[in-house]
Amino acid sequence: MKHDDTFGYALMAGFLIVLGLLGIVMASQAVDFTMQIFGLALAVFAVFYTFFAIDKTN
Repeated sequence: MKHDDTFGYALMAGFLIVLGLLGIVMASQAVDFTMQIFGLALAVFAVFYTFFAIDKTN
């Protein structure tokens, strides 16, 4: 039995979009290099997961 979890992917993608925006804000306001890299990595992860969720829902 295959379980279709489209709503779960969409919900997590929405949550990660918010986290990605938070990461961009963190990177833009960072005073040290480590926080800037962490914010950018969070944003990149959010973009990749959102594309993965779009692929899974279609």
